[in-house]
Amino acid sequence: MPANSHSMQSCHIQSYNQPAMGADVLITRMSRLLSMCLTALFVVTFFGPSAAHAQDILQRQARLPWWERAEEKKIGHYWIKTDVEPELANSLARHLNLMYEQYAQRLASLPSREPEKLNVMIFAEHLEYQFVLRTKFGVDGTGSGGMFFANPSGTALAFWIENLPRRRIEHVLQHEGFHQFAFSRFGAELPPWANEGLAEFFGEAVLVNRKLVIGQTTPRVIKRIRDAIELNEHIPLRRMLTMDGQLWGAQVRRGDAALQYHQAWSMVQFLVYGDGGRYVQAFENYLKMINAGYTSEQSFIRAFGSPDIEAFEKQWKEFVLQMQPSAFVTAMERMEFLAAGALHLREQKIVPETLEELKAKLRAVGFTYTLGAHGVETVLNADDDSLFVIFEDDLSDQQPVFAVGAIDLRRATFRERKLAEQHPFPCGIQTQHLQPHEISVRWVRDEDEPDAFTFRIEVK
Repeated sequence: MPANSHSMQSCHIQSYNQPAMGADVLITRMSRLLSMCLTALFVVTFFGPSAAHAQDILQRQARLPWWERAEEKKIGHYWIKTDVEPELANSLARHLNLMYEQYAQRLASLPSREPEKLNVMIFAEHLEYQFVLRTKFGVDGTGSGGMFFANPSGTALAFWIENLPRRRIEHVLQHEGFHQFAFSRFGAELPPWANEGLAEFFGEAVLVNRKLVIGQTTPRVIKRIRDAIELNEHIPLRRMLTMDGQLWGAQVRRGDAALQYHQAWSMVQFLVYGDGGRYVQAFENYLKMINAGYTSEQSFIRAFGSPDIEAFEKQWKEFVLQMQPSAFVTAMERMEFLAAGALHLREQKIVPETLEELKAKLRAVGFTYTLGAHGVETVLNADDDSLFVIFEDDLSDQQPVFAVGAIDLRRATFRERKLAEQHPFPCGIQTQHLQPHEISVRWVRDEDEPDAFTFRIEVK
């Protein structure tokens, strides 16, 4: 990197020169100046309610580009470049470093093939995430919550946080963080099924008190894979094993992307837990051989001691058909739905006092909530009874449930209690009897707008 390249020199993210003032740069600056002048004219001409909005637009136009104003520092293993609040940036960096320890622990037998480049860009806003990736690195971030990329312009993990629940951010961070870690061990040679399957294996996990709760999934994911097997719509395992990155991407674009990722995850799940962990060592050997440069099919046959992939597929199908969902991660997903619903009701000045009232009010307004992953959206509807309950699983010692009620303000300050009287919090939501940990919703009031809230799902 040239010595005068702006920012993040230690991260090696930017590795190309730019002219001091080329025609494209001049045009961009003139366009920005014209936009600022027109916006300022709008502010001067129109007063009243619209003026505040116009002023906000003016401030956005006037601020420095993201690359220039984002701060950077090294935190643990990672170089972080971000424009989010320092407290949040430090929290996400801690999470990244804890996940790094998990990746390294579980893949300890795999040597690095090249130096790690653990650069991370955390964006406060979705549009700036897309703009910087496209203009600085030639990467299309459309439809993604984050990604790891490596090309001649740079190598980095990038994600955005605007209006996203923390759990959604952590899933992206954990999934894409694995891709970043794996790149130094395999380059671009880790087969997509293993790369995406392991990334989703870590993405679905939950980090609690420095310990990773793994092997988690929801009824929705299991149902999709089972339906595919029963309808013979799944991807044959021989094809999955030999699929390269280009074919994987083409299949995602023209096929069922969700099924492809879910099936890759289920194959990893089978190799880790199938037959009481019988295949763990063989799977590790498979990864070692890929790391050493063998092809996927060669590695599979040598590691598992048989060329009969069809027999292996039969065992995988049997495992999937017997899989059980996890109450803990399912409760987290449903808690996100309930919290989003409670927030929607609060915007209409409705604060339910019981779970049944919350359900009735959400159904009365026709509430739906959209989950997104890997460019695929899933719509959760308040008419679905299952979204308001938690099932028992192998960890349960009694029936886990959601509990709804008023926020406990006994430890709040006098000012906060008085504020809550005039501008009530949304309803409190927590679990009872959930294993291995209880979860709850923490509401955060906007400092400038007392009736505006965000939420975070916390593990107790």
